Amino acid sequence: MKKENNINMQELKNAAESGSVDDFIDKNLSNDAAKKVKQVLSDKSAMEKMLSTPEAKALFKKLTEK
Repeated sequence: MKKENNINMQELKNAAESGSVDDFIDKNLSNDAAKKVKQVLSDKSAMEKMLSTPEAKALFKKLTEK
């Protein structure tokens, strides 16, 4: 998988599959960005809103492709 916005998609996929997304977020995002992402992921309604966006759907498709 290619890099998008300086995020290696294969590494993100591997982190998601292994349950180490928090570590991936901490290593690949600024402290402020990591805090915001974790805040959204911990808020069910915010996460549902985020996951309904076309960008999130496209990312999910890339993560689930073989």
